[in-house]
Amino acid sequence: MGFIVTSNARIVCAHGGQVTLVPRQPTVTIQGAAILRESDLIGAPIVGCAQPPTVSSKPCTAVVSTLPGGSSPTVSAAGLPVHLDSLSGMTDGVPPGVISVVFAGQATVQA
Repeated sequence: MGFIVTSNARIVCAHGGQVTLVPRQPTVTIQGAAILRESDLIGAPIVGCAQPPTVSSKPCTAVVSTLPGGSSPTVSAAGLPVHLDSLSGMTDGVPPGVISVVFAGQATVQA
């Protein structure tokens, strides 16, 4: 079980960059914040990544994928599984960075 992630969540890359959360469905909410579902994070911008740009590195600027195990197998919103606070994923940084949930955006509803 884990907390369902909402648009009030704090999700960061490994270098401290903040993922900009833009839910694609505004209807299903917890405490007034839209629930994030599978596919909501793909392409989400990352702001403030501290990885320096060099010949062999690039800061994280977007989420490119989420990894298995970060969504609920039993709870869905508007037809897609909801993200849980166990969510992780990959960025477009060079080398690729990992995203993780620092705060789910709420601490009431678990799935």
